[in-house]
Amino acid sequence: MLLSIVTAVFQILQVNAGNGKHVMFVSFPVGVEDILRNLFWSIIFYNASLMFTKVSILLQYGRIFTLREMRIPLHIITGICVAWGISSIFVSIFMCVPVRAYWKILEQATARCSDNKTLWYTCASINIMTDLMVAILPVRVIWSLQIAIRPKIALLCILTIGWFVCVLSILRLHALVVLVHHPEDTTWYSAPTAYWSAIEMNLAIVCASLPALKPLMAKIAPGFLSHHSRGSSGRGRTALSDKIKNITIGSKKTYNEVDDDLESGNKSYSSKGNRSTSEEEDVYLKNIYVSRSFEQNSIKKDGHLSDSDSQKDLVEALPQTHTRL
Repeated sequence: MLLSIVTAVFQILQVNAGNGKHVMFVSFPVGVEDILRNLFWSIIFYNASLMFTKVSILLQYGRIFTLREMRIPLHIITGICVAWGISSIFVSIFMCVPVRAYWKILEQATARCSDNKTLWYTCASINIMTDLMVAILPVRVIWSLQIAIRPKIALLCILTIGWFVCVLSILRLHALVVLVHHPEDTTWYSAPTAYWSAIEMNLAIVCASLPALKPLMAKIAPGFLSHHSRGSSGRGRTALSDKIKNITIGSKKTYNEVDDDLESGNKSYSSKGNRSTSEEEDVYLKNIYVSRSFEQNSIKKDGHLSDSDSQKDLVEALPQTHTRL
């Protein structure tokens, strides 16, 4: 994000120097040199921002997917992105030798400068390729998960939202093609390449951040994110409650009191009907008690969840549970 902000600063300085105007309205050589100087620095920070954003997404994949078959492709693609990012930065710096000849246009006749057309097309094409590699990487792993189709598609949409960045990279490449075909008015036709670069760079940061924003949204608007899960768990609880309501309690307790007794470990209930019905209802009671033990043991004193502690406590509680039941 810091690299993106620095890029934006240099792009604004380009505009102040006359970029976006027809070349006839830009002072020569001062105005043109100011535009090229700020363009030189904006390209460097643009490439650095894209590299760190892609690495950030790949590191996030590494934390989410722990499968061994995912590790090798992940390391390979990370290496490619880092190698290309560093290469693009160095190429951007040394487009001209000496470096200042990039913006000192009167010195370009005696300097060694790379062909802008070749360099722009190469950089844009490889950026698109790396974008596609990052977007495609988690598809196979997610699709092989043993979950329902709708959450699977939702997970794919969240983790492969980088496809939007690929589309923007293609639009930026098209703007570069238009710029190359109009060398007589580069200050006018370079404006689309600048704003498509800014959009691509910042949307990539947004895409990298989306999967990690759920905890923040849960804190700001907990009701919004928990509505679906609360509804689904409520339906399951209702079905289970209907089973428990068929139990006749010797002390004529209400269902809420049964709920409290289950939580405290009191199981002194009798059941109507034959033995098979009693055994079936006893299974439901056991399931409720074990699930409640898990919920209680999943919360520490400070109110935060701890999976390892809750599982340990639950395992220790299971023998006592079966003894009382």
